[in-house]
Amino acid sequence: MPYSTATGGTTGTCGTSNLAQGRPASASSTENSGTPAGAAFDGNTGTRWASAWSDPQWLQVDLGVSRKICRVTLQWEAAYGKAFRLEASDDMNTWTPLYSTTTGTGGTQTLNVSGTGRYVRMTGTTRGTGYGYSLFEVQVYGTP
Repeated sequence: MPYSTATGGTTGTCGTSNLAQGRPASASSTENSGTPAGAAFDGNTGTRWASAWSDPQWLQVDLGVSRKICRVTLQWEAAYGKAFRLEASDDMNTWTPLYSTTTGTGGTQTLNVSGTGRYVRMTGTTRGTGYGYSLFEVQVYGTP
């Protein structure tokens, strides 16, 4: 696989600022008006993005400029992704794989990755529950 599946702590060269916080976000769907895409990037764990109850679904953030990406943290609500992938892109047409799993467990997942892109997208392909995908927060770290 051309991408990292490592999990764990930070790396020595990975930035400490969440590059995604407050940035424009979009999604394939929302469960309702109270669970918009931007809620997953607002720095508030009391809000969340939730999708429609079907597969696949995606959530993405615009970092503003292309960045080297070294770590992504996903803080799932009880409705999590069992199978999902993370990808990066500079143009939203060509996506580079950063991470992929078919055995997601939910909770808080810190994923060390390696890639470059302006946009970062999580695509869920198999839900872990009968509900949609639901993320309290998504944090993206890299070079500022």
